[in-house]
Amino acid sequence: YDALDDLWVRERGCYAVCETLDGGIDDRLDSATLALAAAHRSFDAVGAVDDERLDRLVSHVETVVDGLYHETDEITGLIRYEGDGWRRADQLSEKVWTVSTAWGANACAELAALLAAHDDPRAAEMAARARDLLSHVSPGGSLCEPTTYLPEQFFDDGTPDSATPLGWPHAIRLATVALLDDELPQFADRAAADDD
Repeated sequence: YDALDDLWVRERGCYAVCETLDGGIDDRLDSATLALAAAHRSFDAVGAVDDERLDRLVSHVETVVDGLYHETDEITGLIRYEGDGWRRADQLSEKVWTVSTAWGANACAELAALLAAHDDPRAAEMAARARDLLSHVSPGGSLCEPTTYLPEQFFDDGTPDSATPLGWPHAIRLATVALLDDELPQFADRAAADDD
């Protein structure tokens, strides 16, 4: 818990993804770091997440989600990490990944639950962000095939790429739906009102 402070990048308002071999830190935004929300919620069950860490977590999740957010006429979701060159073909920008988008939804939901446990009013906004990201990987969303399967990635023109269905985003989608419905139902009405 304390060692995580070594990865805080004040200038970016987020945690670095890792230390580098030369002793520096890799401060690229990376969807893998969204796991910190669930990790802190688990820690809060045995120790106390303090107010400064809550503020940093909110900043981190917002910075990562906003920084990795990618929208075209065909799709909306999160890229995997800044500078991701995996299988771009002729596309200049990073591709959207369903697992990153689902992880973003889950991180926002986990953080909403943690904030709610601390009676923090930011919980409602995080729950709304979770539902918004979840909508993109849910049936009818731009990243969900008509079969309801989630491919691994998408090109900007809406063409799916790689494994379909990919189990990981399906599992995260289910976990996020359960978390929102079971532990954060008090924010469902606000999300519906925000949609109107």
